[in-house]
Amino acid sequence: MTGAETPQPQFAHYDIERILGRGALGTVYLARDRRIGRLVALKTIALTPEHFDDTTSPKDFYVRLQREAEVSGSLLHRNIVTLYEAGYDGDRISYLAMEYVEGRTLLDLMKAVAPAPLGMETALRVIEDVLHALAYAHAAGVIHRDIKPANILISSDGMAKIADFGIARPKNSSITAAGAMMGTPNYMSPEQVQGQTLTPKADVFSAGVMLFEMLTALKPFADADLTGTLHNILRQPVPYVSDINRAIPGNVADVVAKMVTKAPEGRPDSSEALADIQRLRAPISVERRRPRRLPWRRLAAAAVALFIAIAAATVAIMRMTATPTTRIAPAQIREFEEKRRALEQADALFQAGKYQESLDRYNAYLQRYPASTAAIEGRDRAREALDQQSAQHATKATTPTKHRKSKRDEDISPSELLNRIKKIFRGH
Repeated sequence: MTGAETPQPQFAHYDIERILGRGALGTVYLARDRRIGRLVALKTIALTPEHFDDTTSPKDFYVRLQREAEVSGSLLHRNIVTLYEAGYDGDRISYLAMEYVEGRTLLDLMKAVAPAPLGMETALRVIEDVLHALAYAHAAGVIHRDIKPANILISSDGMAKIADFGIARPKNSSITAAGAMMGTPNYMSPEQVQGQTLTPKADVFSAGVMLFEMLTALKPFADADLTGTLHNILRQPVPYVSDINRAIPGNVADVVAKMVTKAPEGRPDSSEALADIQRLRAPISVERRRPRRLPWRRLAAAAVALFIAIAAATVAIMRMTATPTTRIAPAQIREFEEKRRALEQADALFQAGKYQESLDRYNAYLQRYPASTAAIEGRDRAREALDQQSAQHATKATTPTKHRKSKRDEDISPSELLNRIKKIFRGH
């Protein structure tokens, strides 16, 4: 070894061959177990103080991470990257030895065909594999919490496997308490954004967002900043997939819409979503959906969402898709909640018909956050309503009143007068 070479790190009985990548927890190496000759993806753990808040100590975190990694190591499924071993130093995990999958990530696959979407058959085959894995994991009581294209590996034979189950959370775990957000912003469920206790349906929502992206090449909630993305997850209606990609049949778009329903109780669980996808693939319907007449609100929401996604595509791809699992700090959560309340108050005034007050609220918000697409949209909507209201008032003020002549003012013919007299006498 020359002086310019960097010494290889040592991890127990594993020999490092090369670096596969770098993730949120540390570096991932291709390594060989010298005892049995098996190649593994060795994910090292290197957390920094900013991963912890005031209520979670590094020691407690590592102890629970080890316990939960052992729980996840019991997940043996063809569509899940197997966790072979959790190595640790004292009570702290130092590495995770995982199945090495030769292939590429779903993120890489989508980038290879961008800006076009994936073919429908490919997208449905991938999501079927993902839902197979989720249904199995959820039945075992494990929630993944970070379903996204970068965590889906596509093997050389085309099979999809979910990675990073080694740090997933069992349903009864306390490793991330309610009130904290973990995940990747573009794929978070509304309940993740709000810091609520998660159910397995949070994974279904993330899988639905991923399917939406595969079929349209667009992220449904993308925005130029984090606050805008989180606001869209909570408030922005999800466009209908076949309104964006006309090659997608209505029955496929309906399944996507169910998976990304904002309220968990309205969402299918992983087994139900899997059954829906399997029905679509046996065989896939090739009928084009009939043109639908959409209510103006839904059509407007779809247009706005599409505009936002296209306008933010470059920034979102650079900042979001490459962003590792993100922990949102408490201060960011508080700021987001304040912004959300301000936008909700402005929207409530609009819904109540108080358009001028709503416009004033949106303008005040934009003075502080001029790049907010949600506020710009609300401001424009309030302006349009005010203009329509003013036009209606102007029309009423300038329209002359039409006076109708009464019968007293009209000339009555002799024959009509005779007929009236006869009616009077017949009445008596």
